[in-house]
Amino acid sequence: MSTGLFTHESCYRHLTGPMSPESPERITAIEERLVASGLEGAFKRTQTNRQARQEDLLRAHDQEYVDHVISLIPHTEGELVHISEDTVVSEKSLEAALESAGCVLEAVDQVADGRLTNAFCCVRPPGHHAHHAKAEGFCIFNNVAIAALYARDVLKLKRIAVLDIDAHHGDGTEDILGGETGIEFFSLFEKDIFPYPSEDTEQANVHKSVLKAGDRGEAACEIIRSDWEPKLREFSPELIFISAGFDAHMSDTMSGLDFTDLDYAHITRIIDDIARNVCDEKIVSVLEGGYEPRSLSRAVVAHIRTLAHL
Repeated sequence: MSTGLFTHESCYRHLTGPMSPESPERITAIEERLVASGLEGAFKRTQTNRQARQEDLLRAHDQEYVDHVISLIPHTEGELVHISEDTVVSEKSLEAALESAGCVLEAVDQVADGRLTNAFCCVRPPGHHAHHAKAEGFCIFNNVAIAALYARDVLKLKRIAVLDIDAHHGDGTEDILGGETGIEFFSLFEKDIFPYPSEDTEQANVHKSVLKAGDRGEAACEIIRSDWEPKLREFSPELIFISAGFDAHMSDTMSGLDFTDLDYAHITRIIDDIARNVCDEKIVSVLEGGYEPRSLSRAVVAHIRTLAHL
């Protein structure tokens, strides 16, 4: 049994322009850090070109929205098109978005059937701000929501948990998974930053935990231990997803939180301990935010090193 590392070449072909912090440099930094750390060979690496199919997308997104995204993809090399105020696509962005979602689906298959203990999906574009019917926050299709619904509807898992540890609330994931049977969604996020969510929850399966600017990783660890863990143990999921955002790092200006590399190891260890007790460590972790390449790469290595017990 081992930890899988899933990625795809189209990560580098989704171009967003020089002003966007969501750039191919994020993936380059992670790959280079893995090599420098000597960990590149410690994981079962899968570079897949599997694409999410229409039926996969339509479990999470409206047909009209999918068609709209496809219609806006430019056909000229170097051309950039805004599909929302903050989300840009280029010639290869559709391929990248479909392969990012497909990468997570492949990880789910391999973790669910026992070929892997757990997995990290090093993919872009990210997904947790993508709603049923709109793009937002650099996200086109919601990778985790697509995979969670696939795990439930295709693999027939009855209990699935999604844990979002990005500094920004996964509003798209809430929009898609809120009210869905057999799925519990947990999100911790900084108060009063994008996407400016309500702290209240309209759906019983959505659990929101609010941090404030300046909070350190200990605050997140306490939330997971005191609030999330009892609920997760009672729910007893068969599979846990992590929407793994790393923009709460003190070096990342996209939030006011002050997490360190070690905090991400601690957070991961707590989640892994819960998973060991409820689902044999079946975790599929998916890259979301994290926009300062050096701190992102260090935090990701701390995260996956902990998943692999290295």
